[in-house]
Amino acid sequence: MTRSPFLVDVSDLLGRDVPARSVVIEVVVDWALEMSRILADPTLVANLSIGPVPGGILVRGEVCYAVEHACRRCLIDFVDDGCSPVAGLFETDPGEDAYPIDGTTIDLESFLRDETLLGLPLLPICKESCEGVVTTPEMGLNTDSPGDSDATGSPFAVLRDLLPPED
Repeated sequence: MTRSPFLVDVSDLLGRDVPARSVVIEVVVDWALEMSRILADPTLVANLSIGPVPGGILVRGEVCYAVEHACRRCLIDFVDDGCSPVAGLFETDPGEDAYPIDGTTIDLESFLRDETLLGLPLLPICKESCEGVVTTPEMGLNTDSPGDSDATGSPFAVLRDLLPPED
């Protein structure tokens, strides 16, 4: 059975007054939001400091990754590099704001997933100058060019041709 790269033994830290130690996790993940997903290449890298605090373990550091977004304006995919600061508390009897310690082991997967995805934009934009799918109000969504619209600008102007001519 393969051991998860997210599992960290903290038996040397629990209940002791010792300095924090460094942990580096490099792993391929399959994490995504509606318009963003973490890419497998390059791998996600978490540089963490794990140290004892009264009642648990404090984990702090930075997570770096490559992410593919779909631009909310033009819907074109683009890739960006990201780094997010992370901090979380692990306790033997966790409350709402803490993650569990299972015996002498902590599982960093849900903690890192939560912190990484929370660091991503909900509505990514490829560049500030992105004009999007529609550049003018007279233009249809990917169907009309600005010169094809009726002079009145009404999408219902073509319906006038269906009415009998007025005298």
